[in-house]
Amino acid sequence: MFALDAYLEARKAQVEDRLLAALPSVDTRPTVLAEAMRHAVLTGGKRLRPILCLAAAEAAGGACDDAWWPALSVEIFHAYTLAHDDLPCMDNDLVRRGQPTVHAKYGETVGVLAGDALQGLAFALLGRVTEKRPGTTAALVVELGRAVVGVVAGQVEDIRFAGQADAATLTFVHQHKTADLFVAAMRMGALAAGGAPAQVDQLGTYANHLGIAFQIVDDLLDAGEARAGKPPELSCLQLWSPAKARGQAADHTTAAVAALSNLPGPVEPLVALAEKMLKRVV
Repeated sequence: MFALDAYLEARKAQVEDRLLAALPSVDTRPTVLAEAMRHAVLTGGKRLRPILCLAAAEAAGGACDDAWWPALSVEIFHAYTLAHDDLPCMDNDLVRRGQPTVHAKYGETVGVLAGDALQGLAFALLGRVTEKRPGTTAALVVELGRAVVGVVAGQVEDIRFAGQADAATLTFVHQHKTADLFVAAMRMGALAAGGAPAQVDQLGTYANHLGIAFQIVDDLLDAGEARAGKPPELSCLQLWSPAKARGQAADHTTAAVAALSNLPGPVEPLVALAEKMLKRVV
């Protein structure tokens, strides 16, 4: 049996060491911006998206070292999305992972600008990739750019229809707000490792199904959480019974694992991760 927990802990530690080195130092002017950026990125998290990026590089037949820059890029971009999600005009959250949110600690203006700077840094890091195939850097920028547009579009519809979602809106938000960044992470990892187009597509398919399953599982786990004083959140449980939601998560997990067949590198971490995530709700 694959030792997934040990794998995730080891990769998480590696990711956090490299994130620390990639961010502006504490004495970078203006220091309040540097501090806010570091706070947004370094206050914890599973580091799932960069770990998926590295695993995709290996599954495509490369090495995780091929994909460090896109892995860091996708996590820094993810931190930007959280910093902006927490703003008063959006989710109005004051605490994340037991720490003050960026705007709660540094003020709303710096919260907005720190997120803007993190998005720019995410793209800048992609320029440091050593190309395995000509045009890789441009392809990486396209992948992340597509995810940026998708995530923002998903957030817009999440806010507009949070309390009154229909099936099409639910599908749109799950796809774009959540799954698009999973897809970008894994396609970038495979691209950076020199994966063939078919392998990049396979790993993107896995990531898409995993991302949708991830959001369904999150909706199930979040059910019943108190949200006093906060705007309503879109959830699949507004439309589905818990049993149907668990069935949908199981179907997407099965499809994700099926997409990994015949890849040239190891897929055990990806299979184990998908199965473990589903076990949280079934």
